Amino acid sequence: MTGRRPRPPALCAHPTALHPEDCVHPLSEPTLAPLSLPEPALYVLIGPGGSGKSTVATCFPAEWRLSLDDCRARVADDPGAQEATPDAVTLFLLALDARLKRRKPTVVDATNTEQAHRTGLVRQAQRHEIPAVAIVLRTPLEICKDRQQDRPANRQVPDPALIQQFEGTPSPEHLVGEGFTSAHYADELDLLGLLLRRSATADRDPLADIRYAFGDDLAATFSWHDERPRDFATGAFRIASREIFVRWMDDADPYDHHWQAQFDGACINGCPRPLWVKVTNATDLRSVYAGAAPDELWCDGCGGPGLAIG
Repeated sequence: MTGRRPRPPALCAHPTALHPEDCVHPLSEPTLAPLSLPEPALYVLIGPGGSGKSTVATCFPAEWRLSLDDCRARVADDPGAQEATPDAVTLFLLALDARLKRRKPTVVDATNTEQAHRTGLVRQAQRHEIPAVAIVLRTPLEICKDRQQDRPANRQVPDPALIQQFEGTPSPEHLVGEGFTSAHYADELDLLGLLLRRSATADRDPLADIRYAFGDDLAATFSWHDERPRDFATGAFRIASREIFVRWMDDADPYDHHWQAQFDGACINGCPRPLWVKVTNATDLRSVYAGAAPDELWCDGCGGPGLAIG
């Protein structure tokens, strides 16, 4: 077949295909400059379960965030494993202290509706001479209740506890009285603008389409090839001595762009060129790796089984 012009995926081009203007670097000003919040600081999110604290936390860089749920997942493989809370708290406090003593901006993603917990956090900030900033979510109670239904059973907050958390959420004025350097309602901060600014100024991810199709873990084993045989963007998933070669296929059809993996087999016409098979996800890759015979193969040289690409 002629007239076919392969090209790399639009969202994740081969690194050598990126132009300098495509790689936007972070601005030199502080991350939180648009919010007029001190930086570095300890940013304490406060609100009942289901109020949207984790959503707010995503507006800040991932490395800043500390969550008790994440610590439970780290020690027990389950963010809702309440029996693991003591160990999770130990891990959380170690990480918090390690970040603050290095004066690293830190976001605490937890309910923090009990004053004793907030007092401990303020003291930590004061001990390390870093500002403590409270961000309060005032989501209506009924919305918090409704959101519990979408959570796994061991992460749902019972109504009595949820009401107690809601009623225990203090005002910014009260929090300043507790010792916070400043306190703000989340809806009065342009957090969406902050997230958009961070996202727009982030470096482009050269593996974005690999992650989308095959997942983060496989993407971590992938590397693009410097050379572009037959003008294809090619690369490989590689661990130790095992590897799977893939390339991006553009069939000159705006609705038919896809990945191909090299298949370990021979063309039925005896052509020595490699065979390729369409893959769309990790399940397809696993089938290729296991040697399962696909329905359709492409031969690089002779137009053997399936569609030829030369």
